[in-house]
Amino acid sequence: MFKKLISPLLVALLLAGCSSMTSGVKVGDQEFTSNEIQKTVDEILASRKNVDTSGMDLVVGPELLRDQAQFFIVRVLMDKIAKDMFVTVTPADVAARKADVITRLGSESELPAALVGANLATSNFESYLRVLIISERLDENFIKSGVSESDAPKFVEQLVIETASKMGIKVNSKYGKWNADNASIQASDATDGAVTEQP
Repeated sequence: MFKKLISPLLVALLLAGCSSMTSGVKVGDQEFTSNEIQKTVDEILASRKNVDTSGMDLVVGPELLRDQAQFFIVRVLMDKIAKDMFVTVTPADVAARKADVITRLGSESELPAALVGANLATSNFESYLRVLIISERLDENFIKSGVSESDAPKFVEQLVIETASKMGIKVNSKYGKWNADNASIQASDATDGAVTEQP
C-alpha cells in the first residue's frame, strides 16, 4: 500500500495548466496545497539528477504527482489511527529505524540512491518511517488479538479505509479520483489520458 510512487518537462507543462488551482488534498480539517505536494515532486526529480538511476523502476508524470498526493493523505490517516489505537511512535523510534536502514544499506552515502529508487523525497523519509512503524505495530496488535500474521495487514488496510471514510477526503481532480473503497487516489482513466478514442 505504501510502496509505489513523462519526463520533468511534461510534469511542468501539466502543472502549468493547473497553476490557478491551489487546492491539493484535504483530509478531515487538514488541507495540503498543490504547491506543498509539488515541492516533494520537485525534490524527487532533482534528486534523480544526482544518482545513477539505471535499472530503477521510477514513477513519472501524473503517477508521480498522484503518489505524492496519496502520501500526504496516508500520513494523516495513519497518525489518526495511531492516536485512536493508542499506538505511540517517538522521534527516538524513527531515529532508530533510520539508523537501521542506513546500517542495512552499508553507509549513509547510499541513502540518496535508495530514496530515489523508492520514489521517496528525502524530506518525507522520516514521515515514511513513522507510517511504516505505525503499520508494523498495528500488525503486531492484531496478531496479539488472535488475527493470523497473513491477515493482519488486511485489518490495518480496513482501518485505513474506515478512517478515511470517517474523516472525509477531498482530492483535486488533477491528481485523479478518490476511491473510497480502497482509500486511494486512482487515475481519472486507465491511461491517465494518454490514449483517446478516435472520432
